[in-house]
Amino acid sequence: MINSTFVAAVAADGYAFPSVILWPSAKLPEELKCLLSPTLEIWANGSGWMDNECFKRYALTILLPSIIERRKRMSLENEHILLLLDSHASRADPSIWREFQKQQVDVLTFVPHSTHLCQPLDRGVFAVFKSELINRFEAPSSSSSSSKRAAISDVLPQAIHTALSPSVIQKAFVCSGVLHNSSGPVLLKLPESSIYPLPSRRNRFNFYGKVITDENLLEKWENHLKINIERKNEMDEKEKDEVKTVVDEKKKIKRRFLHVKNDDSDEEKKDNALNRGEGKRKVIRRINSDFVFF
Repeated sequence: MINSTFVAAVAADGYAFPSVILWPSAKLPEELKCLLSPTLEIWANGSGWMDNECFKRYALTILLPSIIERRKRMSLENEHILLLLDSHASRADPSIWREFQKQQVDVLTFVPHSTHLCQPLDRGVFAVFKSELINRFEAPSSSSSSSKRAAISDVLPQAIHTALSPSVIQKAFVCSGVLHNSSGPVLLKLPESSIYPLPSRRNRFNFYGKVITDENLLEKWENHLKINIERKNEMDEKEKDEVKTVVDEKKKIKRRFLHVKNDDSDEEKKDNALNRGEGKRKVIRRINSDFVFF
């Protein structure tokens, strides 16, 4: 499972939403196709890591529709849903959260470097999944890639089933401290003041530890992106102008070089012609001399 990502979403009552595995290949291997089901999809995305494109696909085509469907089954169509999320860079797309906002799903992000304490998935689900995978996996006798994938496909279903069992999920929520009256032990492990790194790039919007479906924040985020796009377009135009100037200068230099070369060629032709004429005159004089002396 090197470089593979297990994407999961769970609810405090022990419910597990459909999951996705991101597989590091250009196309889905045959050995893994038998695992596809209504509750599990496997996407071959080349790297196996989560990126903005994959997260947007998961959030808008799997997670949000599943939330809406479950809320309807529970007769809670008019109730708000709270979604807790880490602050991975793949989440940095306000267009995703606009759609969640429209469906009355409030999204709160954790501050960086705190999910090992506060996020239910990190506090239980993923640990159980990795443990089950390691304990159940048996290396095949053959060292071929297809044999290894087949061995992994044999243990994945049970590992996912155990990790996403209601008891594991419920315990993870209690340990994370996000439920009412369960935050005490977690808060004692957190620093008194929140210290986390600022965005590493100047053009990156800070959405860490915030309700990212808040209207004011979304407007600021969208304006931030709009300004960045305008700046990028201006820089692109400036770069195009600079490139065009350089190309024009190169063309001018080339024309000058060709002009000088042509002038040199004309002079060389004249010199060659004169030399040929001078040679011809010398031959004639020599012949004439020969005639004279003959």
